[in-house]
Amino acid sequence: MKREGLLNRLVIFKLHGMNPLDSTVLKQDETGYWIRGGTLAPQLEQSNCSRPESDVRYLEFTRIEWLRAARQRS
Repeated sequence: MKREGLLNRLVIFKLHGMNPLDSTVLKQDETGYWIRGGTLAPQLEQSNCSRPESDVRYLEFTRIEWLRAARQRS
């Protein structure tokens, strides 16, 4: 799946040494993704966020083992 197809979608992330977790991809840049909420955001460092009270976090590509779009619920 193309990275652009993941924007504004719920995505399942497998990070090295962790169980798969989900989050919504807000945008991407050359080194990673800005993600919001889900089960992944609370697991990432507070320093990589847009605001201290926000659940928006930055996730570097190097931390990702694999990822896939979550199934759409009908």
